[in-house]
Amino acid sequence: MNPAPQGLPAQLVMHRRQVRSGRVAQVCVLQVGHGRVWATQEGRPEDFWLEPGASMVLLPGALVVIEADHRSSLRIEPVALQTARAWLRLCGAGLRGLAAALGGNLRRNASALLHGGEGR
Repeated sequence: MNPAPQGLPAQLVMHRRQVRSGRVAQVCVLQVGHGRVWATQEGRPEDFWLEPGASMVLLPGALVVIEADHRSSLRIEPVALQTARAWLRLCGAGLRGLAAALGGNLRRNASALLHGGEGR
């Protein structure tokens, strides 16, 4: 792991029994793409076994140790980046819904104008 903020987001590929350790400078999320890893972080009472799609929050300044059970890929990225991506996805979904709703109203209003009454 690269503890420097400019090194994030980071994509890591780890081989069976490979161990990586380091510290992150800001709150980050560790997410497993494929494989399975064991992760622990200084100051936390529990360890984690993470499989594809699973994630954990990494706290700044605390030592993180990750070991691959077998060939694995994982991504470490700042929470702010994940929050921004989620917000953009939400906005995109909202805009698609708004466009669909406006499109329906436009059709209804045009129909009312053409037929001299209520939309059909």
